[in-house]
Amino acid sequence: MTKIRKGLAMSVLCFFLVGLPGPLWAQDPPEETAGEVIVLLKEQNRKLSEDLRRIHREIAALRAELDKPGMKEVFAGIGYIAGLFGVAAFVAARRRGR
Repeated sequence: MTKIRKGLAMSVLCFFLVGLPGPLWAQDPPEETAGEVIVLLKEQNRKLSEDLRRIHREIAALRAELDKPGMKEVFAGIGYIAGLFGVAAFVAARRRGR
């Protein structure tokens, strides 16, 4: 089944790539001087650095959020404690029966 899905995905991808117009395949580089290119590259580098800083902050916030215990962990802890008390009560009841 996975081979069929992969084949279908590849055929759809090839279909869309073949259907792209010529200018999207390759574009001529703009006629600019080296100084203008350097300025553009520095601007792009600055923008990418800002985006990376933002992404790093978001990842740090997500990690901090994941470190906090959720409702699942809280109820699991309560169940664990209740289970230990249940075992203790069972053992105490068996001792009283003797």
